[in-house]
Amino acid sequence: MAVIAVPLSRFETVAAALRSLGGQARPVEIAQEVRRLFPGPHTDNLLQSVRARIQECSSDSHHWKKKRDLFYSVHGIGGGVWGLRDMDPLNPVNRDGFVDYVETYMAAEGTATLRTHLRRERSKSLIERFKKELKTVACSVCDFDFGKTYGELGCGFIEAHHKIPVARLEPGARTRLEDLAAVCSNCHRMLHRSGRLSIEDLRSRLRR
Repeated sequence: MAVIAVPLSRFETVAAALRSLGGQARPVEIAQEVRRLFPGPHTDNLLQSVRARIQECSSDSHHWKKKRDLFYSVHGIGGGVWGLRDMDPLNPVNRDGFVDYVETYMAAEGTATLRTHLRRERSKSLIERFKKELKTVACSVCDFDFGKTYGELGCGFIEAHHKIPVARLEPGARTRLEDLAAVCSNCHRMLHRSGRLSIEDLRSRLRR
């Protein structure tokens, strides 16, 4: 299994770790996830570096550099928990009804460097093609349909799961439509709870 090392000086590293944790976590948990996703060597003050990257890229922080606004303070400054803005369903960047946030990937038009699913960097054309190819917007695991449950509010809403774990992505790899799966929010979180479950694995665990 190929391991992609990304220097901590890049905000993508922290974003990828936070994304892997579900979008919200404490700095100490993020630092631990960075070590897991991107094996060392790391600086001795990894936790401090993680905090610095978060604060530099968050308008909630007094240390914001006003270039990127990727993170937010979940419980307010001093609350100890940080979130990833593009994983917050109430955030204005997620109004297209289609969420594709947890995994990291590169589409055909991407570069040969690790990129996260930040809206400004992801392949909108790939996602649009994926949506058009869907025969149904029901979850691939449990068949949940947001439209049937929430009516017009949930009509067309679904999340995209990338089947290839971030640690297995090769530099320059291209994401194909068949690499994506439509899943509901609950199944999406369960798929990433262990990081090793496939769509079929999770489906076999359902208790109906």
